Amino acid sequence: MPNTQPKSAYFIEERHDKSEAHTLSVLVDNEPGVLARIAGLFSGRGYNIDSLTVSETEHAKHLSRFTIVTTGTPMVLGQIKSQLERLVNVHRVVDLTVAGDPLEARAGAAQGGGQGRETH
Repeated sequence: MPNTQPKSAYFIEERHDKSEAHTLSVLVDNEPGVLARIAGLFSGRGYNIDSLTVSETEHAKHLSRFTIVTTGTPMVLGQIKSQLERLVNVHRVVDLTVAGDPLEARAGAAQGGGQGRETH
């Protein structure tokens, strides 16, 4: 007997892109509620934050830097970066994984990744 499954009216492309971990550096205004907005962006869209570090970087300008490690397909990571850039209080979003920042390699080694070089 032939397949009698109903066909979709929409073209749905199945993707099997591999998930990747990326480290994002987000420069924001140091104001109350910024952490809640960023966390809400991730949770509201079903994204996961693997690691989060926040620190004030420029006291005189009232700026803080979020360093976020998240995992997703290249398409999802692009969406995350785009949505972060649109948030109020966000000045800049940099993907340290793509930029090849040596800070990311050291951070990965400190988390037990073991892929960074040992320094003495």
